[in-house]
Amino acid sequence: MIQAFAANLIEAFTAPRLSARRIMTIAPGPQDCFLMVVLAFAIQALVGDAWALTFGAGQVPGFTARLAELMLQVLLYVILVAGVHGIGRRFGGTASQPQVAAVVAWHYLVSSLLSPLNVLGMSAVDGEGAGVAFLLVPLSVAVSIWLFASFVAEAHGFRRLGGVILASVGGFAALGFIAMLAFGLFAGAPR
Repeated sequence: MIQAFAANLIEAFTAPRLSARRIMTIAPGPQDCFLMVVLAFAIQALVGDAWALTFGAGQVPGFTARLAELMLQVLLYVILVAGVHGIGRRFGGTASQPQVAAVVAWHYLVSSLLSPLNVLGMSAVDGEGAGVAFLLVPLSVAVSIWLFASFVAEAHGFRRLGGVILASVGGFAALGFIAMLAFGLFAGAPR
């Protein structure tokens, strides 16, 4: 089972459209999709915390902060699934909502494996600027967007990837703006 899972993860990076097809064939239910999102969050948190504890690169957030981050991650997942499904269908896509939920959750899990690149890249930023390792951050973002667009294109039956990449970049920018607004609202709320 672990060997098959590892093979699926490798396939996600080497043949993302085939990987998306395989996930849709497996047809994970809502609980499985939620588990993928939680596992992705845990991987990212553990990588960041391990780096912070090992190299003294900041403090590790407490349980309440992590729980709030997880809730925000799940909320963003729900918004992303609704957006990808609705926008994709508007442009002639054929994916059902469960198919979109599966490929988006799979993307969360697969892209969480890129978190070491982000941590290494961000650690290259100091008071004097960014070191060469910072280039790992845009590389990680580019790979993540390519994977996401490939998964969504396969789910919706789109042949061309370019338009899906552009829509993904615009969608992620909008989602990031919404997340920042939500964070601002929660951070500024009276205690």
